[in-house]
Amino acid sequence: MKSPDTIFSRWLHPFVFGAWMVALVYLLGSRRYMDFLRPEFGLLLVPAVFIAMGFMIAAIAGNRTTDKDASTALRAAVLLLPLIFLVGVPDAMLGELAFKNRFVGTGTITTNSRDPSGERFPWEDGQNEEEASLVDTTRPRSRAAGECFITDLYRRAGRYEGRRVVFTGMIMRDEALKEHFGGRDTAVYRFLITCCAADALPLAVAVDADRAEPFANDQWVRVSGTFSLHHVDDKSFPLVTDAALEPIEAPVIPYLF
Repeated sequence: MKSPDTIFSRWLHPFVFGAWMVALVYLLGSRRYMDFLRPEFGLLLVPAVFIAMGFMIAAIAGNRTTDKDASTALRAAVLLLPLIFLVGVPDAMLGELAFKNRFVGTGTITTNSRDPSGERFPWEDGQNEEEASLVDTTRPRSRAAGECFITDLYRRAGRYEGRRVVFTGMIMRDEALKEHFGGRDTAVYRFLITCCAADALPLAVAVDADRAEPFANDQWVRVSGTFSLHHVDDKSFPLVTDAALEPIEAPVIPYLF
């Protein structure tokens, strides 16, 4: 019978590479990677699975033994740490805490979708209207017929001014919101991601507070009401009045891109 030291020396490398291969397959099959990456990054995970598989097979076929010392175990632990984190955090979707840490206000909002000189998101400098349209229509984000995205309300506020809109997001009720929404403490928001969850920024639309009282923070809701863009001093913010809210399940892809 082989000793534990012998098993450790022989199978440490195959185990590490095999664990990564299984984790990558799980992320792809469950689509969990979209909790923290854009959907397009799934294309990069596919070759990563085969790379991890190749290293595992090479480690097995090479019949290589590993030095039994603390530094070897530490290196293996470092490689396995992200996988331990993945298993230990089953629900990694950004929510209330990330909102409070990252919300910096509504920024600048496009008031006329046809006016190239209109205000824009600070992170969209240099992007023309045609490019913005492509961003909205080519991403794999599901929505029901007749719904718009919060990004639509920000980028083309003039197009929706005074019209009835329907969109989805998470509820946020906090006194700190009054500073950004003209004294209102309730908003519906979603996170906008450029690359991954590390750069996610919340986009929020103020709603009638009395219609949101039954809902807890981070409850997903569908909002329907009349959209308008309000101006306070040198700032503008989106508002939905006569709002009707209904609870919904979280979408498969919770973020906007």
